[in-house]
Amino acid sequence: MPGLTAGQFTRAEAGDNAKLLATAASGLLAGALTFVSFVDTRTILRLVHEGESKLVTRYFSVWWPNGRDLMLPLVLTTGALHGAAYALTSELGWLWTAAAATSIGPYTRVVLGEDIAALRDAGTAKVATIARRFCMLHHPRTLIAAATFAVALRSLSTPRR
Repeated sequence: MPGLTAGQFTRAEAGDNAKLLATAASGLLAGALTFVSFVDTRTILRLVHEGESKLVTRYFSVWWPNGRDLMLPLVLTTGALHGAAYALTSELGWLWTAAAATSIGPYTRVVLGEDIAALRDAGTAKVATIARRFCMLHHPRTLIAAATFAVALRSLSTPRR
């Protein structure tokens, strides 16, 4: 292209690349949360059903910090990449998906925070009740991430105007 040197992108090319990266991050986010919804929550609920409340608390105290250390940067990166896609393309859908992906963080803190703290505390009573509530309230995050990924994929198939 005239006026460009190797390694430089036009704004349209940069926007396309941002959209690809945002979509990839959304896929990782949706995949990670899907695993939690279909594997981890079922494991926790099975242990609760079998009367292994102490094991659930022990497991959760290790599982949560590791999960948080993956998910927090992934949520923030996904939101930022969607924001970058919006900034480079001015396509409003990317702004909405940025907000949706980023909302997973505050949802976790506000809606699940108390249950997370309780499940990490070895002295917690009613582990079974708290674990069931945590597992049930986890699933909206998966749905938000899956919807964000679906909208991002759809945007990739929409031709540029």
